[in-house]
Amino acid sequence: MPGHPRITGTDEFHRTARKLKEAGNGKLTREMGRAMRAAAEPAQAAMKQEVQTLNVSRRGGASARGVRAAHALGKRKKITENARMKAFRNSGLRSTVARSVRTKVSTTARSSSVRIRAQQSLMPPSQRKLPRLMNKGNWRHPLFGQRGRWYEQTTPPPGWFDRPAEIHGPRIRERAVDVIDDINRKIVSG
Repeated sequence: MPGHPRITGTDEFHRTARKLKEAGNGKLTREMGRAMRAAAEPAQAAMKQEVQTLNVSRRGGASARGVRAAHALGKRKKITENARMKAFRNSGLRSTVARSVRTKVSTTARSSSVRIRAQQSLMPPSQRKLPRLMNKGNWRHPLFGQRGRWYEQTTPPPGWFDRPAEIHGPRIRERAVDVIDDINRKIVSG
């Protein structure tokens, strides 16, 4: 997702993941994953809050809300009127992008990682680049219903994804190191 902030110096994570695999203790691996996810929770919440508070201008033309509502209903077998109303009500651009922000924790013998991303598959196909463009601060699209006319939208201030990542990144890393130390102690004593 936007920026892909990367934490370096993760050798200790890799060694611990390898030890977990060698120890054959799936319980410790799951515990490590839960703790890493909990460490990333404040950053994910801050990102969702940031995108919800963006001031996205909406001038003229038809709304893309209908496209997002249709995408939300796409996998349902039976579409009731209540489901249709709920999908339309929850299909605003900012709320759709906020719902797409997910945390993924991966712990294997070779690597360990925590990623927070705006998951593109949760956005309609024609709007999958919007989270990245909103983070950048501006994007262009054709004006609905009018050929040859383009419209530029902005989201002041840019960086809805990058700001929380920069603020919370060091805390996530500190918490992750604490989790690794705790798991290492359990492996040695267990």
